[in-house]
Amino acid sequence: MARHSWRNFDYLLLGALLILSAYGVIMIYSATINTPGLENAVQRQIIYIGVGTVTLLIVASVDYRLLDLIQHPFATLTPLVLGLGNVALLITWRMGQMQGLEGAPTPALFRPDLPAMLTGAALAAAVFLADRAWIAKLDLVLARLVIVVVVIGATAAGAFFLSRLSVPTSFLLVSGLAVVYLLDCLTLRFTDTLRNPIYVLMLGLLGIVFVIGQVSGGAQRWLGAGAVQPSELSKMMVIVALAKFLADHKDHLEQFATVVMSLGVVAVPMLLIYLQPDLGTALTFVAIWGSMIWMAGTCFRHLLVLAGSGLAALPLVWLNLEDYMRQRFLLFLSPASAPDSYFNVHQALVSIGSGGWTGKGLTHGTQSQLHFLRVRHTDFIFAVTAEELGFLGAVVMMGLLLFVLWRMLRIADRSEDTLGRLIVAGVTAVILFQSVVNIGMNLGLVPVTGIPLPFVSYGGSSFITLMLGIGLVESIAMRRRKLEFD
Repeated sequence: MARHSWRNFDYLLLGALLILSAYGVIMIYSATINTPGLENAVQRQIIYIGVGTVTLLIVASVDYRLLDLIQHPFATLTPLVLGLGNVALLITWRMGQMQGLEGAPTPALFRPDLPAMLTGAALAAAVFLADRAWIAKLDLVLARLVIVVVVIGATAAGAFFLSRLSVPTSFLLVSGLAVVYLLDCLTLRFTDTLRNPIYVLMLGLLGIVFVIGQVSGGAQRWLGAGAVQPSELSKMMVIVALAKFLADHKDHLEQFATVVMSLGVVAVPMLLIYLQPDLGTALTFVAIWGSMIWMAGTCFRHLLVLAGSGLAALPLVWLNLEDYMRQRFLLFLSPASAPDSYFNVHQALVSIGSGGWTGKGLTHGTQSQLHFLRVRHTDFIFAVTAEELGFLGAVVMMGLLLFVLWRMLRIADRSEDTLGRLIVAGVTAVILFQSVVNIGMNLGLVPVTGIPLPFVSYGGSSFITLMLGIGLVESIAMRRRKLEFD
């Protein structure tokens, strides 16, 4: 069986990835030569390629269908996660209050809030028990609607009277979370996704970043002294969790509620990543959801409704963006408004335009070698390629990326398993989205974001995560049939 599976391994895909990675090493060498602080960038990237290749082969050797088994739902995870959510909510709220007090300590746990935390945990457990006893068995739509109205009315009245009685806000916060849990049990049942161990693990990793994450460049995104970026790994984890959800609900995709729930599965980690803040990675989750829900075969009218709702919400989204995010969009629309901020995009355009057909030669680009072009080994490595290897060199790079995408789409098309086909769609969406945004950013066609060029830009977390995703794709290619017999 194993020997037969390795016959289906896509060696052309692996070869294209290694060539593309080698291409990236050459360009990283050219971009970082004689650059203080980046003397070992090439050596580190080679190590990343080695680790990534080993990761790919190990993941490919494991049957991807085990992902279905290890996502077996654990019902008790839901009240546990909501209980921890109560703790995080109260600590965050209290720290926000103490920020205005000069010299105030920042304790990890607040004794005055302990009764509220216990109350929140008890309420979440009560809703969980009530759901198992009768809510999940309640099939009458009218009865559910009446209960929802009663709960909302009772909650509003209770909050009003409790506020008049000077009940601490901490109790209102944890009670509110329990009420949201109750309403969800009566409507969409989105909290059912909290029974998925992989999904809960992903939320835990993203949550830990806010507690012990390293701050760099105004963003709190890294763990382990900047060695690990959980938001990168969460891309693959959300792909697996969403594929499981869609595969389990494939017979109910004509229902609008199922589509909304699938969006909710992606929206929660997307929000956590946005708050780091990291808009570029957060938008990648939109591409993941769009590709996977389309591959799953949802109704087009549902997507139109959601797209219309998203457009209607744009003013609210704009008002809540970070200042630097709004400035990047405004700079994209009107470069002349801030020439200094537009400097690097301008230098990238100069680099690309000056490369001509065959380029100026490796390590001979003026914009890159004279350091006019910033972050040239990561976000703007495409501009370095176009300047030093010219139009033909850039086309070869894009051709390799297109070949990788084609091989992955071919694997998705040949897969007879819904879970596998959806996973391939998600990984393909990540590579396609990052490639389009990065190259478009270098060409001045999209706003500047910190999205690397897949398999080419310098970086460990992003590269190894993508190789892990390709390992999943190869595992699906090796076991593309539902059942295999020697």
